[in-house]
Amino acid sequence: MKEKDQLAALLPAQTILYAERMSMPYLGYHLLRETLTNALLGDSESPILYWLGKEIGRQIHIESEAGIIHPFMRLGLGQLDLVTSSDAETTYKLSHSIYQYQSADRLCRTLSLEAGIIAGALETWRQTEVVAKLEIDTSHTIQIIARSKK
Repeated sequence: MKEKDQLAALLPAQTILYAERMSMPYLGYHLLRETLTNALLGDSESPILYWLGKEIGRQIHIESEAGIIHPFMRLGLGQLDLVTSSDAETTYKLSHSIYQYQSADRLCRTLSLEAGIIAGALETWRQTEVVAKLEIDTSHTIQIIARSKK
């Protein structure tokens, strides 16, 4: 039996197949994430992106903490690595070559989407509320810590 695509709830199958075969410049995507979301959402950018990310994440079916890694790569959200995991807390490292060119403040705001996606996916899988927060150090190492609220 063929497994259902983890992203099927987000996009039509034909769109996924076509988009994954395309080779497009990253600049347009970066423009949307960097300029348009900031202009449209202003000071509410971070909480709105987190909320939207949770909604998206809840639609990505995972069967373990590592189950969100492949969808992240497919969506072009960066390299996600599982660092530690327990029943109460899961830590991921997120990296992308573009992050070194962005300020820590912008990363904190825009990566709220990614934190929300992780929280939403884990929330559905664990069947309990999950809250994720970003930690960015001075060398732009990014960790997303997801905690279950039991």
